[in-house]
Amino acid sequence: MVPRTTRRRYASGLSMLAIAALAGCAGDTGTDESDDTETDATDEQAATNTDTEQPTTEEREAEVTGSPADPVAGYVEASATADDPDVVGSYFHPVHPFHPDNIEEEAEEWLLLDREVEEVKTEVVEDAEVTTDTVFSAPLFRMSEVSRDAVGEAIDGGRTAVVDATVTYGNEETTEFRSVTVTADGEWVVLAQGIESPDEDRADGSSQFETRVVDDVTFDAEEDSARVHFVDSPVADSVTVEAKHRFSSNSTSTPEPVEYLTVYLDPEGDAVLVSATLDGESRPIHRERYPDSHRVVDEVTYDTDPDTDLYDATARVEFTGNAEGERLAAESTVAGGSVSTDSPSSINYATLGIDPDGDEVVVTLTTDGEAQVVHRERFHP
Repeated sequence: MVPRTTRRRYASGLSMLAIAALAGCAGDTGTDESDDTETDATDEQAATNTDTEQPTTEEREAEVTGSPADPVAGYVEASATADDPDVVGSYFHPVHPFHPDNIEEEAEEWLLLDREVEEVKTEVVEDAEVTTDTVFSAPLFRMSEVSRDAVGEAIDGGRTAVVDATVTYGNEETTEFRSVTVTADGEWVVLAQGIESPDEDRADGSSQFETRVVDDVTFDAEEDSARVHFVDSPVADSVTVEAKHRFSSNSTSTPEPVEYLTVYLDPEGDAVLVSATLDGESRPIHRERYPDSHRVVDEVTYDTDPDTDLYDATARVEFTGNAEGERLAAESTVAGGSVSTDSPSSINYATLGIDPDGDEVVVTLTTDGEAQVVHRERFHP
């Protein structure tokens, strides 16, 4: 695949149609059969021409060049050798935050890795379903401003595929990840990378909760930074900490000796996103907002011996009162506890039943019809 150099602006959900209309003279109530016949013939010919010009399925298939795996290998190799982030971004779909039309200056450190890539192995996953939720399982899409409608149009507008990749770097370090590729303008491009594997691919449905990493997150308002403190014995193969808006990130592939990772945040409003990989599965494990004026959740406290027979353990979610929207919901993803309100700014706290062997608390705020995770953290017994 040859990287595109044309810069295009993509507008999701919008299209403009030029419509030419023919109308008779005002006040003309008569009819002219010869004119009608001529018009009908012209319309029939136009319809015939339109039908003829439409490509068949076989023709559309033939218009697509290369393999679904090509752009995955292409952007990995380009990230190690290119000097211009636009070159790497050209392997992505126009809705992707890394496409040349969307790249911000701070993204250069994400795209130009300056690492030797020894080998890239790719494999197309047969019969893998691609949905909007599939794409938004990727960490970058969860923290981006890309709309679900735009992603839906990208999926519906072409062919889709899921590609597994294993990258071996010059120091023999390897990385595995799963991507979604789609067709656009006659070629395969990357729509999302680092997507989650479907549940049926896991040997143990609860294995995603074996990861243990985050002990605490502290903020420095003078430096606009966040420090993610690790537990004494982290259970993860690698950990990545990212800022949602500032394109600041930090990661480690050896979390055991690491005490903390630091990222820098946008003082006008940002979020700390933590993801971890264990046995080839990457998962979001922590998320919270910055600064205090943007925080929805103040803190979460846990009780493994509550004064109630209803739950074996509970989580008490304290809210700040800053939430503005139509709905605020808190849930425990393992035990299935859930509390919600249609008056987000008026709720002080919520108590959830949690699994005493390990659980996750997720808080979602719905604003203008769009639901967004505003807080995520895990409970480790």
